[in-house]
Amino acid sequence: MIRWILNNNRIRQSSQYIAAAALCVLMLCFILKLWQANLRIPFFYSGDCVFWATCIKGVIENGWYWQNPAVGAPGILQLYEFPVIDNAVMALMWLMTVFTHNPFLVMNLFYLLSFPLVAISSLYVLRHFNVSFVPALFASLLYAFTPFHFIRNQHHLFYNAYYVVPLAVMVLLWLTTELIVTRSRKFVFSVLIAILLGCSGVYYPFFFCFLLLVAGTLGVLRFRRLRPLVMAFVLIGITTTTIVINLSPSLIYLRQHGHGGALVRNPGEAETYGLRISQLILPITVHRIRSVDLFKRFHNSYVLVTENDSASLGLIGSIGFLGLLFQLLYRKELIANPRGLFHDLSALNICAFLLATIGSFGLLFSLYVSPALRCYNRISIYIAFFSLMAVAYALESIYRTTRTTRSRTIFYVLLAVALIGGTWDQTSTWYIPTYAANKAEFVNDDVFVKRVEASIPAGSMIFQLPYIQFPEVPRVERMYDYDHLRGYVHSKNLRWSFGTIKNRDTDRAQERVASLPPEQLVQELAFGGFTGLYLDRLGYPDQGVAMEAEFSKILQAQPLSSPNGRLLFYNLSDYAKSLRAKYSESEWEVRKELSFHPVLLDWGQGFFKLESRPGKTWRWASNDGELHIRNTSRLPRTIKIETAFATGHPELDDFFISGSISDQLKVSEIPVP
Repeated sequence: MIRWILNNNRIRQSSQYIAAAALCVLMLCFILKLWQANLRIPFFYSGDCVFWATCIKGVIENGWYWQNPAVGAPGILQLYEFPVIDNAVMALMWLMTVFTHNPFLVMNLFYLLSFPLVAISSLYVLRHFNVSFVPALFASLLYAFTPFHFIRNQHHLFYNAYYVVPLAVMVLLWLTTELIVTRSRKFVFSVLIAILLGCSGVYYPFFFCFLLLVAGTLGVLRFRRLRPLVMAFVLIGITTTTIVINLSPSLIYLRQHGHGGALVRNPGEAETYGLRISQLILPITVHRIRSVDLFKRFHNSYVLVTENDSASLGLIGSIGFLGLLFQLLYRKELIANPRGLFHDLSALNICAFLLATIGSFGLLFSLYVSPALRCYNRISIYIAFFSLMAVAYALESIYRTTRTTRSRTIFYVLLAVALIGGTWDQTSTWYIPTYAANKAEFVNDDVFVKRVEASIPAGSMIFQLPYIQFPEVPRVERMYDYDHLRGYVHSKNLRWSFGTIKNRDTDRAQERVASLPPEQLVQELAFGGFTGLYLDRLGYPDQGVAMEAEFSKILQAQPLSSPNGRLLFYNLSDYAKSLRAKYSESEWEVRKELSFHPVLLDWGQGFFKLESRPGKTWRWASNDGELHIRNTSRLPRTIKIETAFATGHPELDDFFISGSISDQLKVSEIPVP
């Protein structure tokens, strides 16, 4: 009998989570109009979305995402300098690839799955802290449908895996309310959650570690013992160790090859991507009510709007946020709770805000510790859970006063109306993907790449123009930074030039070739073993008209064009054969070796970035500057160096050159060759 009761209780608990997930999916269908979607076509088809599809396809083809030989030709894509992947999420998507090898289907399913996972995670935590099912379900669904979730969408795919955040908050509240011993089940769970956070990118675990210090301090003040703070440091150590293990391939690579400068952060970016209290409590941009939208746009016209615009909590979340702020001024618990959780939530909430807000502790960390973390606004998803948990406790206190069937029915009806209204307030028609337009562009690219594949041998290398660095660069005319990856994600057996890490040797070789006059460019591609030339018209101010005319004249052939005319492809096979006939075997091998192995100038310590004016370029240097000249080829070569030296004032100074060339000059503001 007791066993039956236990099993029955488990069934009841399981049914609550199943119901929450089912209701979440049902609501999501209406919010995103999923009946219009094709799950094999990405919901969003530009920018970072194409990069994530590349990573998923790389896992399918290569086992993992660190290296991809089909991208970055003639080298390979190596993501060690761009460790932006959440390994816990990638492991989940790897599991999904067991059932399908379509990267777009995997990406879409994960994005959709993230909503019920967030709802289930937050429901579990709220139920753990004795919030009744209905108020907990209400807060969990609103948390799953935060503006953060929809605005990030597939562009910030991994940040939608914030189902780890409620679990992190659960550990924080354990530290503030209990003296956890190392042999307890909660300690084991805390360690497992710390490991999970450590596998969840960098931002969520970093915020978790910061809040652990806050929670540990609150525990010390409450219990007058050091154990909570010691426990906090133990969990910080476990989280940090897990992060280091996850980043170890990158750390080993950078130790062996040095830092190439692929990701250079400015400490001031902590201000650019910081958080504002106005962005938390004001409505979303493009609100469904036009007057409300204009109200928000008036605010946006006077502040710098970046990704921090996704921080809006919605009306109900804002009420919870303001309630937590008011709790700081009120000595007693606003919401009666034997554990004092409302007060703890208030303290965690204000500390999270003080870390992320503009001109606060986040900026100090960027200035004096590390600028690598810059988007402090992303802690808003922690603040959102604090706020909605506060709302859940307020609803729980009301729920406990309803003792009759009639009063509870009224409570349920009002809560259902509030859920619909809150979801309506937090979402916008702008969050619905443009399914038809995405499909048209997706099919256009797919048809084009399939035609390219049919025209050249498998394994052929394709050089892509215009030259664009990777990763994280501004738009080139009307091209987004990762648009060149569309070729790879649609192909099965070709190699593509785009995707080599910027400032590395292969990238600089590509930059040199792309800067050559068209006739020399085509020659170098033929020498380098490239079979095709791919051109995206949107990367040129004249839509590529001049480049098309030049290449058509040189190659004596018209390009293969995509159905919408955006993409062009030139087959270099015939040109390479005619060029090959002009050289002996040994001569051809020399030209092949030198084509993508140039002499490189490494401006080392003491030199500053290149500056330019029309017809003139220069670099400033400190008193001592190092220039390293490298021959990346296996063959010896003779080079000629021409340069001029000048100072910034008319007086003559002594100037010394040492190294491969040694000389002494008198220099002034007039350049001396």
